[in-house]
Amino acid sequence: MSDMKKRNEFIDNLIGRMTVEEKVGQCFTFSWRGSLVTPAVKALIEKLHVGGLRIEPYTAESARSTYYGKSLADTDYEQPEGYTDMPKTYFTAKTPGNYIMPSEYAERINRLQGIATSCPAGIPLNICADNEGACTNDYQFGGMPGYPALMGLAATGDLELTEKVGKAIGQQLRAVGITMLHSPVCDINVNAANPEIRFRGFSDDPEMCADYVAAFSKGLIAGGIIPMAKHYPGRGDSSTDAHYELEQINVDKERLHDVELRPYKRMIAEGCLKGVMTCHSAYPLVVGEDLPATLSKVLVTDILRNELGFDGVITSDAMGMGAIVNRYGLPNACVMALKAGVNLMLCKSDDETREQVYYRMLDAVRSDEVTMELLEGSVRKVLEAKYDQGLFENAQVDAAAASAYVRNDEILGVAQQAAERSLTLMRDEDNLLPLSQDKKVLIIEQLKMAEFTPNDIYQGHWRFNAEILKHSDNVINADCTFIPTAEECDFLCDVAKEADVVVVTNFFWRHAGNKANAELVERLIAEGNKVVVVTNDPYAEGAPATAGTVLNCWSLMGESLQEVAATLYGKKEATGTLPVNNYQAYAGKTGEAEDLVPA
Repeated sequence: MSDMKKRNEFIDNLIGRMTVEEKVGQCFTFSWRGSLVTPAVKALIEKLHVGGLRIEPYTAESARSTYYGKSLADTDYEQPEGYTDMPKTYFTAKTPGNYIMPSEYAERINRLQGIATSCPAGIPLNICADNEGACTNDYQFGGMPGYPALMGLAATGDLELTEKVGKAIGQQLRAVGITMLHSPVCDINVNAANPEIRFRGFSDDPEMCADYVAAFSKGLIAGGIIPMAKHYPGRGDSSTDAHYELEQINVDKERLHDVELRPYKRMIAEGCLKGVMTCHSAYPLVVGEDLPATLSKVLVTDILRNELGFDGVITSDAMGMGAIVNRYGLPNACVMALKAGVNLMLCKSDDETREQVYYRMLDAVRSDEVTMELLEGSVRKVLEAKYDQGLFENAQVDAAAASAYVRNDEILGVAQQAAERSLTLMRDEDNLLPLSQDKKVLIIEQLKMAEFTPNDIYQGHWRFNAEILKHSDNVINADCTFIPTAEECDFLCDVAKEADVVVVTNFFWRHAGNKANAELVERLIAEGNKVVVVTNDPYAEGAPATAGTVLNCWSLMGESLQEVAATLYGKKEATGTLPVNNYQAYAGKTGEAEDLVPA
C-alpha cells in the first residue's frame, strides 16, 4: 500500500468514527496563555475537542481579559440547545507569565497532548506559535536565542543563512513541543506608512520576498515545523492595522498575481507551502465587495485552492481583530470563514467567546447552514497536516532534553551569525562611529514591556547596557519606558548635557501602539546633542530623517544587542544592506521628518 493510500484510509476511518462535536472542535485553534494546565485549558480539549492551541506563555490566562481593548463576547448571542459554560480562570490578564524553562514547558505540552490522545477520537493537538524574529516570539524562555526580524535576514543577503535560521527556529520550537508556526510573513511592504507589517516582511521587492520566504520555509520544514505563510493574499500595501479596522487594498487581480501572490506561487512551485494564514484586509477590486479576505470564498477557495492549486491547511489570522468583529461578530464570522474555505479558525480571546464560536458552528452544522461535506473536507485538511507531521504516531517530545537542546552550540552559532550579518549602518553623516573610549557616552535603553519579556540575562531588561559595559566604563547608564513620558524626556535631555555622545535605542514595537522612541530622539537632536540611533526599523519612526547616525540591528534581542555594542566601539563592522527602497532619507538637522518625501 502506498504512503498516500495509507494516509487516506487512516483519515477516512478516523472521520467516519468522529462525532459532529469532535469534527467542529477540530476547526478551532484557541489560545493557551500562561503555563498552568488549568481546568479551563483542559476543558478546551475534553469538552470543545479543540484542534489546536496557540501558546502565549508570557502572559496569564484570564476570563477577565480583553482583546485590543474590548470584550469580544457577542451580547446578542442566543445560546443554542446543549450550550455548556466552560471553566474560567480569573487571573489579571496583563500580569507577566511565570518564567518557565523549555523542559518544564515541554512537560506541560506533553501532558496536554496526553489528554487529547486519551479522548475517544484520540486526535493530537496542533501546538501553534508565532516567531518572526525580533520581538515577535511567543516562546522566548530559558536562554532560547533571538533572531533578527525577517527583513533583517534579507539584509544579510544570504539565502543559505536564512534557511539555517528557519531550521534552527524550527528545531528549537519542535524540541519544546510546538508543531505549527504562524510564520513566515510573505507580505511585501510596498507601503512605507504600513503600521503593521514593516520589518516583519522581508522586503518591498516581490522577487526578493519570494526568494527569502521560500528559503525560510524550507528551513522551518527541515526543523520539523509546519510553516503557515501569512498574511494571504497580502498586508504589505496597507496604511491601517487590521487589529483595529478593515483596510481596503485597491489592487486589481493582475497586480495581485504579480506582486502580492508571488511568494505563494514560488513556494507552491518549490514544494514548501504547507500552510497558509489568511488576512483580514478587503480586496474589493478582486472580490467585488469589501469583504475581509478571511471571509471571501473568491480569495480563499477560487484563487488559493483552485487557481494556485494549494492543497494544504488554511488558518485564519486571529478572528478577534477589529476588521472582523466590528462588522460581523465573532461567532458568525467563524461560520463565514469556514464557508469561505478556511480550515482552522484562530480565536485567541479567553472569555465566553470560546463557547460562543464553538456552539454557533455546531448549530450551523446541525441546521445544515454548513454542510457535513464542507465540514468534513475542512477537518480532513487539519488531520492531514497532523498525520504528515507524525503526530498520530507520537505527539510527545523528550521534555528532559528540551532545555539543553535550545542552547546547543550549532543553534547558538546560527543565531549569532544572523545577528552579526544583518547589522546595517543606514548612515553616519557626522562620523560619530566608532565611539572613542575618551568620549563620555550616555546610553539610553528602552525597557521592553514586562508582559512580553522573560527578564533573564539573555533577553531581559538592560541587556544593551550590559553589552556596552564590556567595551567601555566611560558611560552613563540610563533607561526609559518603551515610550517615555514627558517627565522622562525632560530628565534624560538634562542628563545628556553631561555626555559627549548619546546612544539611544529607538525600537518600534506594534504592541506599543505602533510607536517608537522618536520623540525623545528628535528632541535630543534638536537640543544639539551628538546622537547615535540604534533601531530595528528602517522607516521614518525608527530612523527619523533628522538623525544623522543610524545603526539598524533589526531586533531587540540580546544576540543583536551584543553585535551593536561591538560595532559601536569599532570591534566589528556592520555589513548588512537595506533590502527596501522606500525608507526615509537623511535631511539634516533642519528638516522635519513628517514633511519629507520618502527616498
